[in-house]
Amino acid sequence: FGSSPYHPRWSNHVRKGFSPAIMRATLCVAVAAASTLRGTSNTTVEESVPPNCGDKYDKLPDFFAEYGASISDSVCTQPGYKQQCKVFDEAIQCWFRSMATDHCGDLDSQYEKRNKALVKTCADPKTDHLDVWKMFSSAEQDYWRNTFKMQAKESKLFDTMNKLVPKQILCTTLHVIDDECVKHANLRTRPAR
Repeated sequence: FGSSPYHPRWSNHVRKGFSPAIMRATLCVAVAAASTLRGTSNTTVEESVPPNCGDKYDKLPDFFAEYGASISDSVCTQPGYKQQCKVFDEAIQCWFRSMATDHCGDLDSQYEKRNKALVKTCADPKTDHLDVWKMFSSAEQDYWRNTFKMQAKESKLFDTMNKLVPKQILCTTLHVIDDECVKHANLRTRPAR
């Protein structure tokens, strides 16, 4: 990203209302959180534990790595969030692998019922994470609370990611569930007909 908030890649965000100080602070927190996932952080947080990422890609079906790699580009489309999601890409894939390992809690896909609205809500910069949360069924909300939220209480990485990109994490969760917990090569983010 360059060492200056005025680097060309940052200039659009600065002009759109993101102050250089806020961008620097956000990226510092995000980089520290991402490095914790890789195990290279020089800071220690006594109460933080690494998140449970489930199985590594080599123990999952072949196309899961390709699917996981498509998540950030698919759900992080709003201005200002693309860079944050890139920083959290490994953590987003960690959450995806955790979901894939436990087969999304055996939740049923709601693709036919909600995909059009989900795609629209996730892409709309005027909506937030609460709009996505309302699309969760009560069983999906329970799954979220018992998996991601429980991990976020112990993992600073998941907690930070949830604070900085909550809408994108919720969108990821519903898309993965609706993709029948990964029976497709990429996240299906085109509206169902």
